[in-house]
Amino acid sequence: MNSNKRRLVGTIAAAATAAAVLVPATSAQAETTRVNDGADATGSLTDIQVLRVRHGSDQVRVSASFTDLRKHSDGSAGAAVFIDTRSGRKGPEFVLLTGLEYATDYQLVKVRNWKPVGEPLNCDHKVSLKYQQDVMKFRADRSCFANPAKVRVAMRMDDHSDGSHVITDWVSGRRKFTDWLARG
Repeated sequence: MNSNKRRLVGTIAAAATAAAVLVPATSAQAETTRVNDGADATGSLTDIQVLRVRHGSDQVRVSASFTDLRKHSDGSAGAAVFIDTRSGRKGPEFVLLTGLEYATDYQLVKVRNWKPVGEPLNCDHKVSLKYQQDVMKFRADRSCFANPAKVRVAMRMDDHSDGSHVITDWVSGRRKFTDWLARG
């Protein structure tokens, strides 16, 4: 092979390698969104500030930050993370219900008309409460939701610390969902 052909082959190989490195691997990427909620439940320490949702190839992850998430308080607060997987059906199909204080339990259940129905689902999911960061994290395998092509999320917090009334905080408004997120 003469030197011009060797240089041409080398140039083509280098260009192909560079293209392979520079082109993002879309199947490995997750579609994400972030919603800033602001101070709209100011009478509660658990006012939701930011909601983040990540729809990956294997899991759906939800993270919510709060004003002041505490292990122990005078009252009790909880959260509901609604997961919508079917655009042709009104409302969500699933909800994660969790307390926001130390040692509270959580469960993932099916939903009809925004109300939990049936027994808790037996699939791989987890909630963790990070009190020093004021964050709740939820992750679930996509198989928990029948491997949807897209999801969207709505979130509500209920604070029962004041015995006279419940403080409720919906991210972006009552029963408002994030945008649809395609599977990564």
